[in-house]
Amino acid sequence: MAALKAMDVELEAVTPLWIGGADRQAELRPPAMRGCLRYWFRAMAGGLLQESLPEIFAAESAVFGGTTRASTVVVRLFGSPQTSVSVGGDAEQFPGLGYMFWSVFQQNRDAILPGERFRMRLSVRPFPFAAVEVAGRKLEKADSFELAAASLWLLTRLGGVGARSRRGAGGLRALSEPDGWPASLPPLVSGARTPAELAIELSTGIQRVRRAARWMARPPADPSSYDVLHERVCQLYLADKVFDTWWEAVNWAGETFRAFRVEHKLDATAIALLLTQGRMAARTVVRAILGLPITFFFKSIHADLVARGVDPREARRKASATVGPARGLGRASPLFFRVVPLAGDSVRYGVLMGLFRSQLLPDHEMTVKPGDFSLRPARVEVPSDFSVFDRWFDYVRGQPAGLHPVAL
Repeated sequence: MAALKAMDVELEAVTPLWIGGADRQAELRPPAMRGCLRYWFRAMAGGLLQESLPEIFAAESAVFGGTTRASTVVVRLFGSPQTSVSVGGDAEQFPGLGYMFWSVFQQNRDAILPGERFRMRLSVRPFPFAAVEVAGRKLEKADSFELAAASLWLLTRLGGVGARSRRGAGGLRALSEPDGWPASLPPLVSGARTPAELAIELSTGIQRVRRAARWMARPPADPSSYDVLHERVCQLYLADKVFDTWWEAVNWAGETFRAFRVEHKLDATAIALLLTQGRMAARTVVRAILGLPITFFFKSIHADLVARGVDPREARRKASATVGPARGLGRASPLFFRVVPLAGDSVRYGVLMGLFRSQLLPDHEMTVKPGDFSLRPARVEVPSDFSVFDRWFDYVRGQPAGLHPVAL
């Protein structure tokens, strides 16, 4: 591998890719892909280096560059995939699809369509780089290339790119094994035909990726300070259910998750009390653990205000509240969904679900902001109880589908 200069990987969009620039026009963007590769690199390294940020940053800099060092590995994308606002599947016919992709549907954003293909090139810069020693391993250029390829394996098998990627969008798959794929890594193309086979394949693959990193595993804290791929803080499951189309897979996941959330009407009483009496009785908002921001709207309060002669638009504002971080705009959900294509004569799809038990926010407080600006925002504690996710996985186990765990 020392003489390897570049490797081309043929990729296909499994689900819509909502990636683009400031104008939100869908297009291939190397920075978006590099960012996702960095994310999965950190997740992998965090499960081996005990969240040691200096070591992880040094390793990441050796591969993808940093403030004082250029990237050893270059990411380029080639192709002109078709884009459209209409991505396939009908949000009215498949309400779970609309639930999972609601924000991009509301914005009427176009996406790179499922089935569109493009090429990624991973290449090593030709000029010399000083080796970087991290936790007893010297990272030369060849090592950096191997670690970038490992990050790509994790991205294509577990993750997604762009908006709503934690809700099933942005999925990618490799169409063939690229020339020069490191022998130490698992195959990039899946051969699993059933969810049960895929659970075993993913487990074996993740273990090979971790061994290829060649760092002695040091477990992270629980919860971890960020998303870490380690059995102590990460859970992966495959639903024992197969779908003919990607949108049916997303729809099933969305309908199931929505039904679960409806059954768990947490926090509503406390938020309603804030809107009607101006005081917050609860110390935290439990549902915030599912991701932020969260918008609450109370039909009963809205109807009562309208009945008393309040303008419907003003009533809607007074019947709403938003829970968000004290600083910043949001926090992605620790729970993620991915549509996974299965091998076979005709492509069918499964659903992968994962959880990262990482700290929700670095701050200790969140803000509950009423839509009625005459009411003062309330400060509440950041939730730290992940048991709602245990209830979620138990809920899915109780469905006809069932779950296959992916051993880490």
